[in-house]
Amino acid sequence: MAEDTLTLEEVRAMAAAIGMTRLAEEHLQQLLRATKAARARRTALAHIDLTPADEPAHVFSLARED
Repeated sequence: MAEDTLTLEEVRAMAAAIGMTRLAEEHLQQLLRATKAARARRTALAHIDLTPADEPAHVFSLARED
């Protein structure tokens, strides 16, 4: 499925496959737009050369109160 040819029925089938069967028509339209945007961003990202070390790390620390 190319992002420019993705249809509402395909999105409905994708949602049903993961158990999202009670979405209203408005929500399916939102999911369609979001899916198209995510696919467009993914194709624009140069991900071929990424390694696990390129994944952002989130480091949290707590200050000690002694």
